[in-house]
Amino acid sequence: MKKITILFSCAIMLTGAVSCSKKKKDEAGPSGSVTQMLVGTKWRLTAQTINPAVDVTGDGVPDSDMFAFMPECAKDDYVIFSTGGVYQLFEGQKKCSDAQEAPGTWVLFNNDKSLRVTDEDGSFEAEILSISATELKFRYNEEVDGKNVKVTETRVKS
Repeated sequence: MKKITILFSCAIMLTGAVSCSKKKKDEAGPSGSVTQMLVGTKWRLTAQTINPAVDVTGDGVPDSDMFAFMPECAKDDYVIFSTGGVYQLFEGQKKCSDAQEAPGTWVLFNNDKSLRVTDEDGSFEAEILSISATELKFRYNEEVDGKNVKVTETRVKS
């Protein structure tokens, strides 16, 4: 599940919709610009929240900040999307494992507002909430402790 969550997060960040009535210079516009911002960049996770909150620690208090529960060795991992629809997840300097994840595929759809990522564990889809020259934010659905939640991830170029 950790692999799917990380991969899905990467996919979501890269996918989705750029919705803003007033565009800033570094925001993606229609068609190829989302792809251009995604490709060839190391995208590192900096935030991951769920809504509605779920008591994942068993202390009776619903939790929404999932990034806080990630092991330190996973917080510096990053994903790179390449031309040709291939992506790869890499461990950062703090290693959780010596094994290298197998590459997967990615594709934008829904007018570059959504991203589909496929790997050896299956595929998932994410909605791109925003993308700029330095930050990617996306959202996807997942099951956490038996409850359906919306996961929102923020990734930055590193």
